[in-house]
Amino acid sequence: MITMDNIFSFYTEHFYLLLTIHILITVLLALFISRYALKRFKTECRTDRYRLQSIQDSSLLYTFLFQASLHKNNPFTIFLFVIAFNMAVPFAGYFFTLWLFWYMTHINYPPKVVNTNMLNLDEFETSFLKIERTFGEGSMINLIENIYIPKSKKIKALSILAENSSPISLSIIKQTLTSNDDEIRLFGYAILNKTEKTINDRINKYLEIIRRESLKGDTRDAAKVAFASKELAFLYWEMVYTELSHESLKKNFLTSALLYLELAQEFYMDKLTQLLEKNDSHQREFEETYLACSSIFTLKGRIFTLRQNYEKAQEYFTLAEELISEKSTAILPYLAEVYFITKRYSIVRSILNHSKELTFNPKLYPVIKQWEVAHV
Repeated sequence: MITMDNIFSFYTEHFYLLLTIHILITVLLALFISRYALKRFKTECRTDRYRLQSIQDSSLLYTFLFQASLHKNNPFTIFLFVIAFNMAVPFAGYFFTLWLFWYMTHINYPPKVVNTNMLNLDEFETSFLKIERTFGEGSMINLIENIYIPKSKKIKALSILAENSSPISLSIIKQTLTSNDDEIRLFGYAILNKTEKTINDRINKYLEIIRRESLKGDTRDAAKVAFASKELAFLYWEMVYTELSHESLKKNFLTSALLYLELAQEFYMDKLTQLLEKNDSHQREFEETYLACSSIFTLKGRIFTLRQNYEKAQEYFTLAEELISEKSTAILPYLAEVYFITKRYSIVRSILNHSKELTFNPKLYPVIKQWEVAHV
C-alpha cells in the first residue's frame, strides 16, 4: 500500500537523482523553447547587436547582465525565463511551459473592423458640384498645354520648373515632349537631358573616386570610399525617384543603391563604434557620424518601401529614428506611411499627433489635422 511515508522515503533516498533529472529536463526544455518560440516573433534586432558590439571589451558579468536585460525578443532571455520558472515550479511547470509555448505559436487574433469616421470620397461625386477653372489660373499643366497661352509664358513656366527637379516638376516637363510646338518640345527635352546629364556626371565622378582608391590597395582612403559610396547610392535613388531613369533600369539602379549603401554602412557603423569606445572625440564628429548612419538607414527604408518589403522598411526607418531621435522629424512621415500601408492606423495617428514639428510642413498640415479627429 502506497502511503505518504513511503513517498516521502522514496524522495529522500533518491533526492539527488530526481534533482539531476529535473535540472536536465528543465535545461532541455529551455533550449527547445528558446530555439523555436521565436518563430512566432521577430528574431533580429540590429540595435541590440550594435549595443552588444559596443561593450564587447567590458567584463563578463556586465555583458551577461546586459544580454539578460535586453527588451527585445531573444533566445537568451527566453532560456533564462524557462529555467527560472521550472526551477521555481518543479514538475508541474513542465506542462504549463509546454502549454504556454503551444498557445503562443498557435494563437490567431481575429481581424478587427473599426469605424474610422473618415470621409467617404465616393459620395463627393453626387453631393458636390463639379468646379472647373475658367481661365486655367494656378494650373501649370493647363498653362503649358493651352494653345492660347503665349509661347513666352510657357517657356518662362518651364524655366521655373527646371529650377526644382522634383518628381512633380519633371512629370509636367515630360508632357511637353508631345507638344505640337517644336520650340516647346525641344526646350522640355533640353531640361530633362540637362538634369539627367548633371546626375550622370556626378555618378561618374564618384565612381572614378572609388576606382582610384581601389587601385591603391591597402593604402586607400576608406573614409573617401565610404563617402563616395553614400553619395552614389543617393544619386541612383534620385534617378529612380525623379523618374528620369527608364523603367527597365529602375531595378538595376535600386540594386546598385543598396550595394553602395552596404559599403557605406559598414564604414560608418564601425566608425561610430570606435567613437563610442574612445569617447574623446568632438561633438561635431559624433553628430556627423550619427547623421550619416541615419541617412543610410532612411534611404534603405525608402527603397524597401518602393519594393513593397514593408517589414524591412519599418526596421530601417526605426533604426534611423533611434540614431537621431531628437532630429527625426523628417523620418517620421516615412515611418507613418509604412504603418498606414500595413493598416496599423492607431500607430499612424500616434506618430502624427505626437510630432508637433510636422505641423510646420504645409504639405503635411491638412493630413495631421485629419488624423487628429480620426477614431482608430
